[in-house]
Amino acid sequence: MDPHRELVDLLRDPVERYRAQRELTGPGRTREKRGRPLAPGALDAVIWGLGHESPVVRRGCLEILDLHPDPSAVPHIVARLSDPVPRVRWHAVHALICDACKPGHRLEDEGITRLIRDRARNDPNPKVRREAERGLAEAGLGFG
Repeated sequence: MDPHRELVDLLRDPVERYRAQRELTGPGRTREKRGRPLAPGALDAVIWGLGHESPVVRRGCLEILDLHPDPSAVPHIVARLSDPVPRVRWHAVHALICDACKPGHRLEDEGITRLIRDRARNDPNPKVRREAERGLAEAGLGFG
């Protein structure tokens, strides 16, 4: 298996998760790394991880992409808006619209805004609906 994919797979292990995240995202403190691109092998592995069987891994990959945005990951993040696990959907919404985690690198566009509005109105989970509402409000996008 590819070494980056092995690290992504370790995101499911609570003991190894922090080390795996650190190795995937590179040296430095999280705050200092925000917005920094991932290495190509790491990016490919994190995108691969969005389809992982473990919801913990999918969530961990969304957390990484939230802090290290890349336009090539957007369609894969959007697909997680329909994930069967509410916590994964919450992180997908957050990764697409939160500007605080990655100032100036928000991934949302008009089509994605429509999808997030749909999550705010129709997601079966109240926490996902609230995150979508919060993200839209903070981005000045409302429910229009």
